[in-house]
Formats: sequence, structure tokens, C-alpha cells
Amino acid sequence: MTFFDPPLNSKGQPYGPERYKEIVKERYLISKNINTSYNEVGKITPLEREYIIEFLVDEIKQSKKLADERNKQLNSK
Repeated sequence: MTFFDPPLNSKGQPYGPERYKEIVKERYLISKNINTSYNEVGKITPLEREYIIEFLVDEIKQSKKLADERNKQLNSK
């Protein structure tokens, strides 16, 4: 938690535990998808984490789009 983070979330609960869980989830997803250790992911900056997650989401969307197009072609035959 930094001084930029609010002390409470929109529900009036402490923000720190919620943010910590988000960071753990980000590290887990990055580690899982780029085949590196969870500990190694902990050494990257928050901005790098954000970029990597953005790249992973873009890649997943592109793969889904290609799969949908293939399915559409197969179903039209």
C-alpha cells in the first residue's frame, strides 16, 4: 500500500487486503502464462506487471477471435 492508495474501498472496508489479493492474482497469472516462477515475477515493477497483463489479454482476445473465425468457417461448410 502506498500513500496514493485510499485507506478504505467503496464499501468502507480496508483497501490494503483487497489490493494485496489483486497483486497476488496478477503475479500468479503472469507466472502461469509466461512460464516463470512466482518469485521472479515479484521482481518486476508494477508498471511492467500492468503491461504484461495487457499483452496477455490482447493475446487471448486475438486467439479467441481466430478460433471463432475458424469455427464459423467450419460451421458454414
